[in-house]
Amino acid sequence: MKEKKELIQYAAVCALILYLLCHYWDTAVRSLFIFAGVIRPLILGCVMAYILNLIMSFYERTIFTRRRLRSSASKRTASILLSFLTLLLIVALIINMIVPELKSCIELLLSRLPIAYDMVMQFLQEHPDIFSFLPAMSELQFDVQKLLEQLFAWMGSGAGASLFGYISSFVSVIFNLFVSLVFAIYLLAGKEWLGRQADRLLCTYLPDTVQKKTHYVLRTLDNCFHRFIVGQVTEALILGILCILGMLLFRFPYAVMIGILVGATALIPVLGAYIGAVVGILMIFTESPFQSLMFLIFIVVLQQLENQLIYPRVVGTSIGLPGILVFSAVMTGGSLFGVAGILLGIPLTAACYQFLKDDLRRRKH
Repeated sequence: MKEKKELIQYAAVCALILYLLCHYWDTAVRSLFIFAGVIRPLILGCVMAYILNLIMSFYERTIFTRRRLRSSASKRTASILLSFLTLLLIVALIINMIVPELKSCIELLLSRLPIAYDMVMQFLQEHPDIFSFLPAMSELQFDVQKLLEQLFAWMGSGAGASLFGYISSFVSVIFNLFVSLVFAIYLLAGKEWLGRQADRLLCTYLPDTVQKKTHYVLRTLDNCFHRFIVGQVTEALILGILCILGMLLFRFPYAVMIGILVGATALIPVLGAYIGAVVGILMIFTESPFQSLMFLIFIVVLQQLENQLIYPRVVGTSIGLPGILVFSAVMTGGSLFGVAGILLGIPLTAACYQFLKDDLRRRKH
């Protein structure tokens, strides 16, 4: 009788919540977006803390277990500092190797644009019938000076308001990053205490069966995300090294810098390496258009090998997911939620796959 009464109360509460959501859907969606915008720095801080915790745990396992510090707080503080320094060092190294070469290539490309324009115009003058099949194209006249004047006038219109908007957006981004960083430090410093408090809440307010299932789900998600991040970094490192070796073998210019860029952008699953490849094509084009075409063929072949062989075996094996499901997760997540869907699709799919395997194994036994 008591269980029946609780079931009726539960159904009544669910029906009330469903009615409120249907009746006040627009208000609920707006409130949800406002709430998400407010807690966005905290969410970013959680993501930063989770990634930095991988580095921090490595330092705590390998270095500070052999060295005696005064207290566990000293070990934690030193591990957090080393984690931030390691991440900053990696980012600074990549920027220092990429930005100067990229700047020089852009300057060279801009200096050669007038020459390229003159060559194209000369070619069109020598072959006036090239657009004879398109009468409208043959009647077009290009006035570069007029086009540039219109472009600068368009850029200058409303420049004051735009400048103020850019400055305010930049300040807002810096402030949110600072809040996320501080929140991540607090999470890393007190992760054991937070874990104990979460366990107390689960033990107090949830039944034993629900508590065990919650722990199981959280452990599986943590395991899948941890292995995905490690596998993704390993795959990006392999792809960057292969790109550098291949470019050195075929004597492409900027081999080291473009290889590092391709490896860094490969942290975005499956499609990320193409971003670095586009920049590499533009940079090689400043040296030789023919070599840029050859590099395009090289990067397409390398990316196909990476998608078909390296990525499913490295990332798919590390998270225990078949290659076809890895590819499906990337395509589906990217179509639904863009870059965030690509990054989250694989570990979430791996978690669901693990849930299904465990359930099938339990039912079989």
